Amino acid sequence: MLNCVIIIPTLNEERKIGELIHSLNEDEYKHKKIVVVDGGSTDKTVEIAEEKGATVIMERGENKSLPIARNQGAEYAIKQEKVDILCFIDGDLVLSPNFIFNAMIHFNKDPKIIAVRTVADSIRDSLLMKSYSPVEDITKLIKENDDAPPPPAHFYRREIFEQAGGFEPLGFREDWTFYEKVRTIANRDGKRIVLEQKCTRYGKFDSIKEFYKQQEWYGRTFFPYVKYAGWKKGLRDLFVLLPIAYITSIVFCAGAIFATENPIVLWIGIPFCMKMANVAYKSIKYQSAYMFPHFLLNAVGNCFFIKGLAKYLIGDDRLSRGEE
Repeated sequence: MLNCVIIIPTLNEERKIGELIHSLNEDEYKHKKIVVVDGGSTDKTVEIAEEKGATVIMERGENKSLPIARNQGAEYAIKQEKVDILCFIDGDLVLSPNFIFNAMIHFNKDPKIIAVRTVADSIRDSLLMKSYSPVEDITKLIKENDDAPPPPAHFYRREIFEQAGGFEPLGFREDWTFYEKVRTIANRDGKRIVLEQKCTRYGKFDSIKEFYKQQEWYGRTFFPYVKYAGWKKGLRDLFVLLPIAYITSIVFCAGAIFATENPIVLWIGIPFCMKMANVAYKSIKYQSAYMFPHFLLNAVGNCFFIKGLAKYLIGDDRLSRGEE
């Protein structure tokens, strides 16, 4: 049986880390080790993790971030532990039962499988989370061979992690850029990446402030991503700003009509009207009343993304999400 080391970056996760490690300890797969990479928590994260049996190492360096913590955890696991499979999980997630067991079946059966993707879902216990993730059955939106960015809970063979060179020191799309490197290796060498739908990781924002803080972080780390990925990909990824663009179109349209009293400028609002028709269509298709709140949530989130862009341009080039 192959050995799996689970790498968990943490920063002040005392409310969730205990439950996460407990679920991993209860997992039926026995050949596993949990390594927590802590970025300088000021709460009881480290104490709780150690009490639950995890190995805790402290993240090195001044510019701490998720990808750097993951790389340092993997480096430790490869040097100190007998590791065949590396699993990267964020410290604030909730996992489906036997998350490790269900993924490791693939690696133990087929040596051509180099990575196992997992399903991303949300804990919908508030209006915020229902708006953030409006479709209850997330598998409706995930296909076996699609190109959806991976959630932060995937499994990789150790040799593939080493070939890919680890995670790039990025913020925006840092997990996606690593997965893209792995996918390139898989296509080149005739290897396989599979989606295991029994493995679901559930995320949750505890407040709307936390969500908008994430959006600002994405904006603040967007330009370093563009330097790595190139402007062609960067401009394509700016489509995340479409919600605010749609709203801007109707506001500009209304302002133009008021200023010119010429109804011909109504065409400016056509993109917004088409988007609203699409939102209505998806609400009916997925039987979800939260498609429109989802659109509004992301539109306001775009404002914080733009704020992050501005902060980077005036000199805030930190990778960390922390308030420094």
